[in-house]
Amino acid sequence: MKYAVAIVMTLLVACGSKGGGGSPDANPLAGVTSIAVTPADQTLTIASSAPASSTYVATATFADGHSADVTAIATFAIDDPSLGTFGGPLLKTTDSHGGQTQVTATVGTITGATRVTIKLAQSWNDPASTGLPTNPAGLFGGATDAARAPGLVYPNDGVVVPPNLGRLELHFYPGTNNTLFELRFASAVLDVKVYLRCTTPLNNGCVYQPDATLWGWLARSAAGGEPVTWSLRGTDDAGTAVGTSGTAAMRFAPDGLDGGIYYWTTSNGTGVMRYDFGSTTQTAPEKYLGTELTGDTCVGCHALSRDGTKLVAEAGGQNDGRVLLLDVGTKQPKVPFASTAKSNFEAWAPDGNAFVGVYADSGADDYNLMTFDGSTGAKTGTIDVGGSATHPIDHPDWSPTGDRIAFVKVGQAQTLQRMFNGGIATVAQAGGTWGAATDLVPAASGKNRYYPAFSPDGAQVVFDESTCNTGNTGDECDADTDPTATLWSVPVAGGAPVALARANAPGVADGATTALTNSFPKWNPFVGKRDASGGRLAWITFSSTRRYGLRQPPGSGTLLWMAAIDLDAPAGTDPSAAAFALPFQDVSTSNHIAQWTTKIVVVN
Repeated sequence: MKYAVAIVMTLLVACGSKGGGGSPDANPLAGVTSIAVTPADQTLTIASSAPASSTYVATATFADGHSADVTAIATFAIDDPSLGTFGGPLLKTTDSHGGQTQVTATVGTITGATRVTIKLAQSWNDPASTGLPTNPAGLFGGATDAARAPGLVYPNDGVVVPPNLGRLELHFYPGTNNTLFELRFASAVLDVKVYLRCTTPLNNGCVYQPDATLWGWLARSAAGGEPVTWSLRGTDDAGTAVGTSGTAAMRFAPDGLDGGIYYWTTSNGTGVMRYDFGSTTQTAPEKYLGTELTGDTCVGCHALSRDGTKLVAEAGGQNDGRVLLLDVGTKQPKVPFASTAKSNFEAWAPDGNAFVGVYADSGADDYNLMTFDGSTGAKTGTIDVGGSATHPIDHPDWSPTGDRIAFVKVGQAQTLQRMFNGGIATVAQAGGTWGAATDLVPAASGKNRYYPAFSPDGAQVVFDESTCNTGNTGDECDADTDPTATLWSVPVAGGAPVALARANAPGVADGATTALTNSFPKWNPFVGKRDASGGRLAWITFSSTRRYGLRQPPGSGTLLWMAAIDLDAPAGTDPSAAAFALPFQDVSTSNHIAQWTTKIVVVN
């Protein structure tokens, strides 16, 4: 208290007082132009779960150039209160996670700020690794042995993951004669070392999954911040010698991912599976729909309304086209199965009141876009975009802005499931009237372009491109799980397509194989922040035959993958990050067409 009084008296003298014995100035801080907060830009380290602390000082600068310590009358605060709390000028950090934020000091109406980095330094013994030495860290002081260097396998360098993913396997080759490993996560806010065994050996390597405690440290500390590098050192239980791996980086997005995902499993019992990304309790997908509502006929290509209340699916595959229109909440058909006009592929209007479909197989009489009532399934009209029996329309997708539909103009017809030499086009609506079709990515010789999908802001379209090595036809380019399929993006306003090179890229275990069947791209419906500095981030899912690290996909089937997309990437540049496999899927089944909704509707 005496210190505070002294400070105030100093300020009174500095600022002057009224003459003739009158009362002091009403505002003794008049003339303050800025406040400096020190220590500036410091790093505080949480060591072994012990919170760090620091005393801050606020210094005011006045218009006449002089300065004064105003700590005693300043109010201190931290922008992210999960990282620490102030008691007067003393900051005490959390003990649970690191991060970067600002410290502010306010006097009157003037505020000053400085950045603070809080680093979590922690050693952790993997709970799944039994028989660890008493002091495993002490065994890593031996001589360097290059033969012992572990090899990083998965995930790819540069992967971006949502912080609520909850689990991300790390795959590695152990190196020669190693029985003990030190896994390190490092960044400005993290220095975490995990000691582990090769608890899950697989295909000459090891699979490690962070436990919930470790995931919390990583995700909470690094969400929205700079990349976290991970690396491994390996030795034996005698500490004979040490090998060190290279490094790879991962980044945690600022925001958790919400939405429901419905995907098609085509082996070990076909059906539509679903998983709630926003759930805090679901750990495995549930089988939502089999063949029970379609007379034991396989349910294949499906589409969900944005709000998750309605599902439309085609049953029976090629040359069938019977439609199931389902109320998701009751799991009952809205109309009897196969009672409406046929369709092979569908997409919903954003309000869920209508969907668009296409049918060009046996018995077809309308080769254009067809619109359907979202409640009755009745065909309500045709959007003529130039389709014909020889060049039908395929793969529609309705923009989330509601005013545009993307589709494929088939160059060489077989069935809509298997077609060739496609090009991407759009049709726009104004005043309730659909206009003329506009080519977005025209057909090209030796290529097949198909499966367009609008980004959640409606500004770009991701699509597949396959290469036909024998002209314009061949099994490798018929739009049906093509080995040569790669993902591309193009602005809806037009421009040159850009390959999603990082999302398309093979992993370490794929070697030189680049034909990875990157098919069926679909977008999560939400847009989040790209990083702490701003920008927008969205997510795509797709299926691929690539190796899931050390895991082989099932037979000749595919697994589901996800990649972050920077919606504000400079024009003409790759907006994608490296992809990761969805960790909740059954890796013994072949999984495709991951459709998204804003939420999972619970069956009544």
